[in-house]
Amino acid sequence: MNKVQPRVTVIMPTYNRKKFIGEAIQSVLDQSFQDFELIVVDDGSTDQTSEVVQAFVSEKIKYIYQSNCGRSNARNRALSLARGYYIAFLDSDDLYLPEKLALQIDYMDTHPDIGMIYTSAYCINESGERIKDKYDAVVSGWIYEHIAFFVPVTITLPTVMVRKQVFDKAGVFDEKMDRFEDTDMWRRISKHFQINGLDQQTCLLRTHQDNGLLAQDPSAIGRSLNFYVKKINEEDSDVTFVKRHKGIARLYGYYGAAMMNNSTWRLTGYSFLLKAILVWPFNIRNIFRLIIYSIR
Repeated sequence: MNKVQPRVTVIMPTYNRKKFIGEAIQSVLDQSFQDFELIVVDDGSTDQTSEVVQAFVSEKIKYIYQSNCGRSNARNRALSLARGYYIAFLDSDDLYLPEKLALQIDYMDTHPDIGMIYTSAYCINESGERIKDKYDAVVSGWIYEHIAFFVPVTITLPTVMVRKQVFDKAGVFDEKMDRFEDTDMWRRISKHFQINGLDQQTCLLRTHQDNGLLAQDPSAIGRSLNFYVKKINEEDSDVTFVKRHKGIARLYGYYGAAMMNNSTWRLTGYSFLLKAILVWPFNIRNIFRLIIYSIR
């Protein structure tokens, strides 16, 4: 006999998150809305993540262990198994607030023309204490340009809920990408569906030493951003030359400026600012950034 289809599937990829994943799973279990399934895909953890998750396995919670294939592959595997009408995501070091699923499902049920929603979120530190940083959700509608070029919105993955059928049109996560894969996904969705932002906090996003920008390899960030830009140029040729190049220049300028503030990243940041100016030399802000950072 087939199990009753849950209203929502929560997808959680994980890799070596024994310290945080128990709290993340508990935040799903503590939802006021309980008609969900949670699929945890362990992408080859070598710590005790498996033992932590196994303690939660139940009819609602499915655990899958696989060899390390990357988080896009892990999310896609969970998507292929998902039975929910809606799809939500949670990284294994972040947390849902108790009304997260209820709020979003109510909105999606009453707005059938919307393919995806996202919300604002608070940030917490490694110990779970709230810090000043936060993400807002202020842009709605046909927002391709806002998403593709981060103008002025950053959609954080744990705040998202998507109708499952949307992936039939937009595709799944690009497994060639190990960074910007979520933005790439939202970009593709935004070409076919309206996306609305709800300016209400539903998640706590954790910042710690293993997931911050400066914990990553600057050359890898560079390769990933170049690949993302290549996809935009190849897949979004219907977007005018001016809009694409203005947007791409903003991307390179944004990351270039962020990297120039750290000595380890300065060379990569400098190259990004140069690329930004070459792509669209009429952005005075990027020229100003390059001059200021060069004379520091």
